[in-house]
Amino acid sequence: MPETCWGPVCGWIHIVSQWLKIHVIPFAPLITPLVAMLAGAIALYSIHVARVTARRRAAIDFFLKTDMDKGMADIYKAFRDSLALWEDHAAANKPIEDFIKGPDGKLSDDYRNINTYLNIHELVAVGIRNRVFDHAVCYNFWSDALVRHTERTKAIIEHEVSTEGGAAAYWELRSLSSKWKKRLVKWQAKQTKKATR
Repeated sequence: MPETCWGPVCGWIHIVSQWLKIHVIPFAPLITPLVAMLAGAIALYSIHVARVTARRRAAIDFFLKTDMDKGMADIYKAFRDSLALWEDHAAANKPIEDFIKGPDGKLSDDYRNINTYLNIHELVAVGIRNRVFDHAVCYNFWSDALVRHTERTKAIIEHEVSTEGGAAAYWELRSLSSKWKKRLVKWQAKQTKKATR
């Protein structure tokens, strides 16, 4: 024990330091990389959490814009009105070309309105596919509208695929809609089962 150290506290400090010197310091080269690996794992996890949060925020911002922005609200209203006209046109068994082309031979405004809103749905589907938007947030907010609108405009989408856009036309929208439709059907069956209990 050193000459300058006196009292029982200093004795214990000396014993602990000797024990650390014998039992812990030899493992210091192993402890250093373990601490570095732990710090790296924490950093990777924090990056993951930041990315998930950014995806959720991007989805929520997009949906807030679609619901609150006047321009987007006008686009939706035009889509809804044009969709009603399309359903009347289809119910009358008129050719789809009469709806798509106006009397002047150019694309009709109603067709453009539907096409514009379907492009918004396609944008959401591409955002989910490329992991820009959070899948869960998009499903919980947008699934019913996306599936419903895809079903109601199925003939227009099929026409777009068979004529102008090819197989790639609304590919992500069609793919996501079929997945979400299956999921919604399962959810509805589950809710019906719960209600009958």
